[in-house]
Amino acid sequence: MAHRLATAQSAYLRQHADKPVDWWPWGPEAFAEAERRDVPVFVSIGYAACHWCHVMAGESFADDQVAALLNERFVAVKVDREEYPDVDDAYMAAVQAMTGQGGWPMSVFTLPNGQVFHAGTYFPPRRMGQMPSFTDVLQAVHEAWVQRRDQVQEQAGQIAEALGNQRRQQSQLATLAADAPAAGEDGTNTVGSPVRTPEQDDDAPWADLSPGVMQELTDAALAALTEQEDPVYGGFGQGAPAGGTQGSARAAVPGPKFPPSPLLGFLLEDSAWRADSPASGLALRTMTAMGASALFDHVEGGFARYVTDGAWALPHFEKMLYDNAQLLGHYARLSIHPAADSQQREDAERVARMTIDWLRQRMLLPAQGTESAGLFASSLDADTVLPDGSHVEGGTYLFSDAELREAAAAAGLSAEQADQLAAANHGVPADEHAVARAAQSGDSVAYSRDTPRTLSFLAPNFESSLSDALRPGWEQVLPELRRRRAARTQPARDDKVVAAWNGQVIRSLAEAAAAWDDQQLRDFAESVAEQLWQVHVEQTGSSARVYRTSYAGIRGKRLGTLSDHAQLISACFALASAGADQQWITRAQALLNFVGERARQRSSDGGWALAESLEADELLSSAQNGPMLATPLDGPEPGGIGVLAQALQTAQALQTAPGIQVDPPLRAEQILHHLPVAAGRIPTAVGASLLAGRRAAVGSPALRVISATADQLAEIRRAGVLYGLPVEPVDEAAVGDDLPLRLSLCLNAPGRMVCLPPVSSVAEVLAALR
Repeated sequence: MAHRLATAQSAYLRQHADKPVDWWPWGPEAFAEAERRDVPVFVSIGYAACHWCHVMAGESFADDQVAALLNERFVAVKVDREEYPDVDDAYMAAVQAMTGQGGWPMSVFTLPNGQVFHAGTYFPPRRMGQMPSFTDVLQAVHEAWVQRRDQVQEQAGQIAEALGNQRRQQSQLATLAADAPAAGEDGTNTVGSPVRTPEQDDDAPWADLSPGVMQELTDAALAALTEQEDPVYGGFGQGAPAGGTQGSARAAVPGPKFPPSPLLGFLLEDSAWRADSPASGLALRTMTAMGASALFDHVEGGFARYVTDGAWALPHFEKMLYDNAQLLGHYARLSIHPAADSQQREDAERVARMTIDWLRQRMLLPAQGTESAGLFASSLDADTVLPDGSHVEGGTYLFSDAELREAAAAAGLSAEQADQLAAANHGVPADEHAVARAAQSGDSVAYSRDTPRTLSFLAPNFESSLSDALRPGWEQVLPELRRRRAARTQPARDDKVVAAWNGQVIRSLAEAAAAWDDQQLRDFAESVAEQLWQVHVEQTGSSARVYRTSYAGIRGKRLGTLSDHAQLISACFALASAGADQQWITRAQALLNFVGERARQRSSDGGWALAESLEADELLSSAQNGPMLATPLDGPEPGGIGVLAQALQTAQALQTAPGIQVDPPLRAEQILHHLPVAAGRIPTAVGASLLAGRRAAVGSPALRVISATADQLAEIRRAGVLYGLPVEPVDEAAVGDDLPLRLSLCLNAPGRMVCLPPVSSVAEVLAALR
């Protein structure tokens, strides 16, 4: 065996280096080997923190007989989905199309040209009900390859064609090909978008994002979300209580339930502008529930990837940087939100600051060769690997009632106070099957005082079970709980650095710094950004490109995706708006220049679409009959088109700022044509686009500070974060103790780029946009 993964940068690949499977990394060499041997390719996709990836690795990939079968009849390729998000996305589309569901580990069988003909996710070592064993699957695929080769190849070609068509339709729905749909007599196309001539704007029609149209789309999205909301436990699922008594934990209709991270920014911003918006209730209920639940780590901070039940009581314990990067910013915004009461604002700031502390203590890597701060690692594992080699999912995080009482006593609380804290915990044992059975039967999940369980202070109806009387006691016992947890075996960390996720952290840190007027936090965000720029960015003249990953300060060879570039652009703008060095706007423009050069893909019919992959990959192109195009749909992270639309919209807002030059290669209105179709149907999948559309609809405004005191400037930046208004760079001479507030609103809509006369209060500026 070649042990090709032993020197891989990816921790996930190295986890498989000593397995008996003869793994290849992703690349043309593996597929050429399959062509030479005349065998199919088995592509296994996962990531370092994935619990079920570890399970399948231990059950099947470590088994000598299974490995022998794989090695004899297939070329086995192992892919880190975080290194290759486009590969993961393309093959996940195939898995979902063929099976109706998806997940990791992903198990895909392809021709030597990369085209899929069979796919699934986790396969057990032995048949479980209707689920075949992994060996059964390998045997069946081999027989099909040997006995029905023509059918296999025909099916693979049909799947590739269908996937390519689906991707093109999604991407072109957002960008709208230049010649379709046809213009009507009134000068609009069939989705109400003004048709512009090539002389006006490089042949790209613009979506109609006028205030009236955007309000209709917003109302439709909010109506759909209201129907989808879990009325008992918040979020967007069907959670419902299933009893619960002393000595038992509440259960709910089975999940899973995920944090709707890309959607929350839109809900918070819409409700900031409109006091009567349904968005305020949707955001507050969901975020209050998540912050009180076991999804949030009440001991160290940070959020888990998702919960397996409807009551947010049993998380799937891996902690991902991309979730926490987004939620940090949302909770910081909630901490200053006018729709929140004082307790909600206080709780939101606590959640955000604990998440920052967790990021700095557990996820921040050493700096590489500069005085900057380090960068952030990708994830913490779901499993704790004990000294005997056994895996315990969530083992680091659970506390029994007995342990909670012992910690309370050690912290100086009375026995009565300890009992009250234990009673306030609505957590459950880490037994997904028991929780599911309880939800189905309406019974309780039984546990004893010695049963480790999650910490969840979420009571029904979005309330916290930590009353004002209990909060001081909980704060008193926290240091002891942290000490006890630190003494346990810790989950493994994937030290891979991903540009997009670090960019999102930087943006959220900058926005939190502006919300709280915290200059030290802003300086920290700028220091992280400087390290990211030095390690991940290559600049040539006026153009800069981002590389997707790095390990120990050594960047990977793969160019960043559209999302990597757009997230870093947004981070640069957020830093500048928070008062960091003006160079970040210049750097954002260099990244925009590269995106403009690489992202737009022309099609044979004269239309265009945006590419998510900014470098060619022949295998991916073969797998779906065309380049990997960007999607307008959000998943756990904003879709490529949504995150680019936000970056472009901010660039538009800063076009008229004095002393700088911002020239976006596209406008957000050119890539948001999907909103009329998707807003009312799948609002949870277009939150990032709704946010960009809302800002563009009011003219892409920015705030220009002509003069102000330091306190007034802090108020302006706080309003900028809350209402989505970038603050133009402020001259030092414009800030002084005796200077009157003179604040102008600059509008950057097509055909009406104008700065309104200065006013003397933030409220007057906001009134001009309501």
